[in-house]
Amino acid sequence: MTKFLTSVLLCSLVSVPALADTEKASYGDDPSSQETTGFFTGVALGALAGGPPGAIVGGALGAVFGDGWHARQEVGLLQVDLVQSQQAFNRLTEKSANLQREYQLALGQLDSMRSQKPQLFNVASTPGELSSCCDNAGLSLHFRSGSSDIEPQYAEQLASMAKMAGLLRTSRIEIVGYADRNGDAEMNLNLSKQRSNSVKAFFKRMGVQNSEITTLAYGETLPLQPSQSFESDFFDRRVIVRLRDPSKQMLTQGAGDK
Repeated sequence: MTKFLTSVLLCSLVSVPALADTEKASYGDDPSSQETTGFFTGVALGALAGGPPGAIVGGALGAVFGDGWHARQEVGLLQVDLVQSQQAFNRLTEKSANLQREYQLALGQLDSMRSQKPQLFNVASTPGELSSCCDNAGLSLHFRSGSSDIEPQYAEQLASMAKMAGLLRTSRIEIVGYADRNGDAEMNLNLSKQRSNSVKAFFKRMGVQNSEITTLAYGETLPLQPSQSFESDFFDRRVIVRLRDPSKQMLTQGAGDK
């Protein structure tokens, strides 16, 4: 019996490094080195403690311990991945919350501007009074993204300016169109021209002669703010309308628009 136990012990000790040398040649289904080491260590200890039956039981327990070590290793890696994923999720959540706040702020400002009552000019004044108090009077119109349609709330203000231009015989209407920085620069230049032309068409329908209107377009080249945001884009989509009196001041192209 002693010889048998000694033989088993020697075989187990020799087999462990031998299997370790062949670990690089394992392809998926072979037991891990930890499982193999645990198995043969269990065999040796079981044989010393209880003979052949002990060797069998010890080998089984050793394999179980080796498999448990491997499982703990995988759990540790999964926990690291989970922490990294949670950190990435928190960063995305914070960024989404910031964008949502900017969006709500811009919507609030847009609603506030749309609810403002139009500022009407007193067309009952004499031409002399109008010339002295309303020269270079201006109006700012804002547009929806990608649109050149005039919003309904601006109609009354534009009509009032058209009547004023009719009373000031020497006046001219200057219309300057702009666009935000989204999309292609050439496309934005064309969009700013369309916005200027939409306002010009409105004045022509109100009886203003074509020769009394000057239109300009700058596209995205003159933003109001250096940094672009949802809010700044809204204010960049604009048309500035000015009533000029050439007898007092030469027509300026874009002065004060910056």
